[in-house]
Amino acid sequence: MMHPRRLSGSPANIARYYAIGDYYTKGDAEISAWGGSLAVGLGLSGEVDSKAMEALLAGKVAEQQLGRHRQEGIQHHPGWDFAISAPKSVSIMALAAGDARIIEAHEKAVDVALAYLEEHAQLRRRAGKDVVHETTGRLLWARFTEHASRELDPHLHTHVVIFNITNREGCEPHASLESRAMYAEQMATGQIYRNQLAHSLRELGYHIEFDPRRGLFEISGVPQALIREMSQRAQQIDDHARAHGLVGQAERRKSFYATRGPKVKVGLEELHLRWRERLVPHEKSITKLQKMMEDAGHGTVHIAQADARRAALFGIRQPEGREAVNALGRHYAAALASHVGEVRFSDIRPLVANQEERRKLLAIRHQTGDDILNMSRTSRRSAKLEQSLSLHVALALDDATAITTADRLLGSLESANLSPEQERALVHMALSHDRVTGIAGVAGAGKSTLVGWLRSAAGSEKIFVALAPTSSAAAELGAKAKIESRTVASLLADGGRGLTSDHVLVLDEAGQLGNRQALRVLELSRVTGARLILMGDNRQTGAIEQGKAFWLMQRLGLPTAELTETRRQETKAMKAAVTAARAGDYEASVGAVDKVVSGAVSEDLAKGLVAEWTHLSPKSRASTNILVLDNATRLIVNSQIREALKREGVIAAEDSRLSILVPGGHSDQEKSMARFYADGQIVKFSRDQPALGLVRDGEYRVIGVGRDERGRQHVRLIDDQGRIHRWDPRTSKAAQVNVFLEEKRGLAAGDRIQWRLVSKELNLKNAERGTIEKVDGALATVLWDRDGRVQEVDLSRHRTWDHGYGETVYSAQSKTYDRAYVLAPVGSPLVNGQNYYTAITRARLGVKLWTEDKQKLIDKLAVRSGEKTSSLEGLGRLGQDRSNALSVRHKERIVRLRDEQVRHRQARKEQQLERQLNRRSHSNGGLAERFAENARLGAERLERHLRSFLPGHDQHSSPTAGQERDEQLREDRNAIDR
Repeated sequence: MMHPRRLSGSPANIARYYAIGDYYTKGDAEISAWGGSLAVGLGLSGEVDSKAMEALLAGKVAEQQLGRHRQEGIQHHPGWDFAISAPKSVSIMALAAGDARIIEAHEKAVDVALAYLEEHAQLRRRAGKDVVHETTGRLLWARFTEHASRELDPHLHTHVVIFNITNREGCEPHASLESRAMYAEQMATGQIYRNQLAHSLRELGYHIEFDPRRGLFEISGVPQALIREMSQRAQQIDDHARAHGLVGQAERRKSFYATRGPKVKVGLEELHLRWRERLVPHEKSITKLQKMMEDAGHGTVHIAQADARRAALFGIRQPEGREAVNALGRHYAAALASHVGEVRFSDIRPLVANQEERRKLLAIRHQTGDDILNMSRTSRRSAKLEQSLSLHVALALDDATAITTADRLLGSLESANLSPEQERALVHMALSHDRVTGIAGVAGAGKSTLVGWLRSAAGSEKIFVALAPTSSAAAELGAKAKIESRTVASLLADGGRGLTSDHVLVLDEAGQLGNRQALRVLELSRVTGARLILMGDNRQTGAIEQGKAFWLMQRLGLPTAELTETRRQETKAMKAAVTAARAGDYEASVGAVDKVVSGAVSEDLAKGLVAEWTHLSPKSRASTNILVLDNATRLIVNSQIREALKREGVIAAEDSRLSILVPGGHSDQEKSMARFYADGQIVKFSRDQPALGLVRDGEYRVIGVGRDERGRQHVRLIDDQGRIHRWDPRTSKAAQVNVFLEEKRGLAAGDRIQWRLVSKELNLKNAERGTIEKVDGALATVLWDRDGRVQEVDLSRHRTWDHGYGETVYSAQSKTYDRAYVLAPVGSPLVNGQNYYTAITRARLGVKLWTEDKQKLIDKLAVRSGEKTSSLEGLGRLGQDRSNALSVRHKERIVRLRDEQVRHRQARKEQQLERQLNRRSHSNGGLAERFAENARLGAERLERHLRSFLPGHDQHSSPTAGQERDEQLREDRNAIDR
């Protein structure tokens, strides 16, 4: 692990702290050393001299004095500590069991990690009015290896004190260091260290066990009980992080430094004696491990090139599943984490570089998204996805008839009582001859109302369908507009069966569409001729997957009407809060909400929120939604609300303890690799897997990962009948696989629950809420909010539910409440401008906000917008790849593609007509007539197929014309991209 922190204090005290130590007496085995590209030129080598270190910390380097000149004197920040720690089992075997070779392996791994970190050293300089960050790749550091934690557990770690000094190569003057790029690379640097160390341990004869999702490992055979016993510091850090809502390694480092104990003086030799005594209860296991290691012997562990290639490919694909643009280090980290001990950084780097040479990875020149994207890359595949969006916009222009006539629309406008802005948007949707149009509106602008009036004006000639990425948002639009509703996923799953040019697809919350999903919807519209209206708000929470398709399409030429006036918020204060947040003025927005509670840790903030909520009347509770930003906070809120409601008697005192399934959070790339499955996980399939005997919605428990006779990994699954299935995840579509973890929840009469996965059997949508009326063992009687339906549900079979008090912002998007209580821990990585804006726009009358520090929240919202990245934006190609520019540049191809899509739709209509005639014929005729008709149709198809091989044959009359045209379209896209 790597824990960076900014140094504070006087240079003399900092130098003393590292050179001498303050919580135990250092021993001869604990080394110090100078390092970095600047060390040789400054004549620094060998052990660190505390006086020289003190001068450098003060900014005195060669003949220079670095720092800023102030009235009170020169101010110079001393530097940073990038601490690198070995896994606990490694510390135990190195320090308590006495294997000194491991310490040498640790030092070598630190060398490799620091070499990478140094590449990201930068300085800042002014170029006219701009501040430019220039990469120097030159650092100076003093490193100190230590053996004990503050709780005096064995803890092999190295403090790397990086001085606030850098310069360009040569005799350039020294300058202060810009460290943000190095902070951004801490995850990659830590992973490089772990992979190098794990490989060295294998060469020493050890076996390792690793988590491919987090990239962490431990030595096999070291008892877990011993690891827990010697991890007192880890427990302190976990407790502090949990209480403060700190999630992820970058945030948890705050807990690392916040929980440091007081100074304790004890000799290192005495500590070694204590550690060996603590090994006695585990002596048998440690002796066995040492014997196995000795028998294995020391040797070279060869890297399999196939493993290196798989790791590199995973490293490219995994990050791009979430973001179109990623720092190069993010690709390295993902690749290495998936193959700890199997590959090293030196094995991965040339393969990734080869992808750049082949132009499969492209360097980014322009800022996109929030992150510091030093040495950032996008894949050619991601760029092509975005270019395909532009192609679809071009093909949709003037490719449809108006949804209704001007006369009909005028009649609706006279009775609709719309604002001028809404009227313009309605006219835009109704009379446009573009097959795909957009409505970009602020949250609560009345977009759903406009759809209702549009449907009314269109009459019965058009078939409207409400779509959304989430089932709750689709149902909300469908109910308000009084039209059929379904999720985008369900539409795509059946390939748009039955869609024609008479259909109008109204897709709400379009900002939540990732690039791939948006492209598939556009393709269905192109093939069927169905009108597509995209509605959304670019400021709200975006897609989980890669891309910001709705935003991007608007910039690529999507005809779009804008709605800027919110109609949901009914008070002056709420309108001001929403308007300010939309403009990015978070200080004004937070100042306008009803109440801000701060000054406590996350757990105490949750208690305060719950206490205020429980003081509300039952009616007010029902109209006040509790919004959280992540599932960890949601669990805290749910637990505390249940305790409060039990004291009130609203929830029955006696719980039924039930097992539920919570999402494992696997990406599509992880679902496709056996190594990412672990014992105890539950796998469910949304489609039957006939070849494997795996059925839809069945529960299959992972009982291990093995290899077949060819060495390929597979997952062993066991079903509820005790049958074992050997499954290769590569044979199933990732979108049809759901991975869950089992957890326990108490449930009692009066509880509120939320359904967490669509169930056709129960007719339940994702995020539906209900109240428990009765619990009899695992059989629950539920009153659902949506339609007042009372239903008995066997919760031993249907386990995708959870308590339904707090709700995440993502699932709440599209919903409206009178008031919202928002819990926003500053340390959460999900605290950003989009999530904050989405949360406060759910409320009509007022918002109350709970956070540890009001000003820190405002500062974080200002720098973390939450906006996704874009390949074309990063490459600077938004203007070059606009649909109008593309149409001019490739005019002939665009014309041909338009002609082909018209013919394709006609062929589709003819096929639908043929199927209808067949069904009628089958229903009216006898069995003999049906056989004769089928034989006739079969003969006609065969004849058309044979004719397709004749010279001059028109391919579009072939039964495979649709497939051929799709293939041609793909070739044309590639040609346009080139």
